[in-house]
Amino acid sequence: MTPRHDLDPEETRRAALVESLPVVTDETPLMAELKQDARRRIELQGRRFPRPAQTRVITVANQKGGVGKTTTTVNIAAALAQAGLNVLVLDNDPQGNASTALGVEHRAGTPSIYEVLVDGAPLAEAVQESPDVPNLWCLPATIDLSGAEIELVSMVARETRLRNALDTYLEWRVANGHERIDYVFVDCPPSLGLLTVNAFVVAREVLIPIQCEYYALEGLSQLLKTIQLIQAHLNPRLHVSTILLTMYDARTNLAQQVATEVRTHFPERTLRTTVPRSVRISEAPSYGQTVMTYDAGSSGALAYLEAAREVAERGAMEFAEDHIEGKSSNGDGHQAEHQYQAASAVPQEEQ
Repeated sequence: MTPRHDLDPEETRRAALVESLPVVTDETPLMAELKQDARRRIELQGRRFPRPAQTRVITVANQKGGVGKTTTTVNIAAALAQAGLNVLVLDNDPQGNASTALGVEHRAGTPSIYEVLVDGAPLAEAVQESPDVPNLWCLPATIDLSGAEIELVSMVARETRLRNALDTYLEWRVANGHERIDYVFVDCPPSLGLLTVNAFVVAREVLIPIQCEYYALEGLSQLLKTIQLIQAHLNPRLHVSTILLTMYDARTNLAQQVATEVRTHFPERTLRTTVPRSVRISEAPSYGQTVMTYDAGSSGALAYLEAAREVAERGAMEFAEDHIEGKSSNGDGHQAEHQYQAASAVPQEEQ
């Protein structure tokens, strides 16, 4: 619960409203869900999130498909933008689903991330602003990106092309009097090829969405090994900063067991917020929107809004302590891999 702030009338008002909500127990799960949504509306809607001290570049990755990578990318990005921050999404998935959800043009022939990666085009020439959310931009993906993996194989500095393009773009914005980008999110394809390697090299942080089902955990070990290799050879600053549990259904024992296992072995990385299964989240992309604009009062939108606040507040604290460089080069991937192997050693009946 949000503590009272005697010097801030708005915080005091929010806290008083939260305290006025009815008491619920485990015997009334529906009422508990309604109370949680009400609390989130009171605490979060209209709130501005803290700006990081410098641009945070976060790659959203998991080589397993269907775990909510694109959904997480676009909705957290939209939530941060609605909270007053400047956000850029790099759609690095040939399917272009992030571009669809953000409502930007990505038909064949549209300037896109393909031209940036393969032709070396300036990123500024391809970035589009989302029509629904101010301060949210997207570098779209077109069907051309599906052939980029093969074309990149023979290119010089193939692993760093996206990083170089982004660095140039961020410098260009400042030089031309534009506001600094606060967050860059990179959406990845469900694979560990050169597109994903570029996404790992461009970032400092990795956000891993994990579906609350057992199979979703099986690919985590390989993903952490890949991150460890990237740390060792291409990007020593890369680290797993955030794990988000998605498609959570509190009514099932399996979802609760998966959530408990993940929190046990990655306690500091796992967000408190879980994203529930939600029809509204699934419907939103068909209207070319994120759930944040499609139905801002739905359970799914409120969950992503709270997850975005956690990401922003964690980042503000981390950068304020000015220890990000040391943390990033400490072999987080190796530590996480060790923790996951320990988790995998738990007998099946205990899981």
